Amino acid sequence: MPNKQVVSDETLSRALGMYAGMVGQVLNNPRRWLGVDEDPPLTAGLPARVLDAVRDRALGDVTPASPHWAAQPDSTRVDWWIRRIAVGAALAAAAPRFAGALADRIPLQAALGASAAGLAVCAVARERGNVAPAEWVPLLAQVIFNRKLAAGIPAPVPATEESEVQLEAAASDTSEPPSGMAALAQGAQRVVRTLWRLARTFLDLQDLFAERPRGGLLARTLAKLPVVGIAGGWLDERGAIRKAARQTQRLIA
Repeated sequence: MPNKQVVSDETLSRALGMYAGMVGQVLNNPRRWLGVDEDPPLTAGLPARVLDAVRDRALGDVTPASPHWAAQPDSTRVDWWIRRIAVGAALAAAAPRFAGALADRIPLQAALGASAAGLAVCAVARERGNVAPAEWVPLLAQVIFNRKLAAGIPAPVPATEESEVQLEAAASDTSEPPSGMAALAQGAQRVVRTLWRLARTFLDLQDLFAERPRGGLLARTLAKLPVVGIAGGWLDERGAIRKAARQTQRLIA
């Protein structure tokens, strides 16, 4: 049998550097890139209105755009990010679960889950004082892929303008699958497109996907079932986000 391909530290660091650069822009403007703030239209059905109520209850009035944000304790700001990512990104990451067990055979599902958990890593690190995207790269390697990068490995983070261009291109690209999700509100579509673009940076890391954080056993079991797999997938990814956030806090405490 051929030897299993091993992802080098250089390859991992390069992918994580590109990812961290884009996440820096997402965290600077969550309303734009994780756009779940607008109210549903008057004609929206019951599920959309319920999700809107849950979102409002979870996120509250004090957001990063609020003048009161900086006065909040670190723990409060971290908890807000965890809830924000869980409400938006975890739903988008769970979407392929409509396919049930087949979704686990699609590398994109694992890449989406890893990128959602990675958002939590970067958000927690940022609120704890590690504000430079290059500082997030070794944390991402350790928390998401259970890898400690060798000392001296560079973390090439693209310039702000380049990261912005990458996200803008994804937002306007009508050829990607998220563009077919017309049933979603505009804000939800932005979440999906943002997460899709972030996930694409991980597609060369497929050998490491088994190491990514996951939710509980029950959620993972439900995620393998057709139809109800979407609920199990959401619980799986939400658990992974919380697990990634907790590990990040322990590493930088």
